[in-house]
Amino acid sequence: MSTILNSRLAPGARRLHVADDALDLLPGLAAWWPAQRTLFVADVHIGKAASFRALGQPVPSGTTQNNLHRLSALVTECEAQRLVVLGDFLHASPAQQPQVVDQVKAWRDGLSQLDCVLVRGNHDSHAGDPPPSLRFQVVDEPSPMGPFLACHHPGARPGGLVLAGHLHPAITLRGPAHDRHRLPCFCMTPGQLILPAFGAFTGTTLHGLPPGATCYPVGAGQVLGPVGV
Repeated sequence: MSTILNSRLAPGARRLHVADDALDLLPGLAAWWPAQRTLFVADVHIGKAASFRALGQPVPSGTTQNNLHRLSALVTECEAQRLVVLGDFLHASPAQQPQVVDQVKAWRDGLSQLDCVLVRGNHDSHAGDPPPSLRFQVVDEPSPMGPFLACHHPGARPGGLVLAGHLHPAITLRGPAHDRHRLPCFCMTPGQLILPAFGAFTGTTLHGLPPGATCYPVGAGQVLGPVGV
């Protein structure tokens, strides 16, 4: 039995208390809701590299397999029953090409008992919903889930703690030798938690984070912080 399912924290994770529930921030750039055996990730951007290559831009290959392998590892570690993608699962219409979809289909077949939910994001609107063979339930934001509102776009809303993505948040930590480290982070303000981008080829931003946010940087296999913006 997973230590997470025993309500213990996974190594390097950090627990938040929401109402009478718990939400764990995982160093794998995901959030884990133990009570409902549900994983939340945001901004996977499957097929982004393929989209760039379709425009003739030389970018690395293998990012789709990287993303899918990391998702599988988290599902296995947590013994998750449900995966909720908080928007931007597919990057753009080239992600619907067979060479991309076939990889995702093989991943999905290997996790046939996993319930998958996609909250539509702005890139999903351009890419189109995942094909039926991937067996995703597709919903619009906000989608109520217990004490949470599953969204893509940030912004506090009545009815629960908003879980969102979209911003690809990061923060710069400064060391004693004037060194700097830019790390992806979870970003929290009253009423909302913004997840870091999960995708391996997404980039991060230091700008546009909500004023007064509390950030939990992710680095060296652990969730650090909290750090104020």
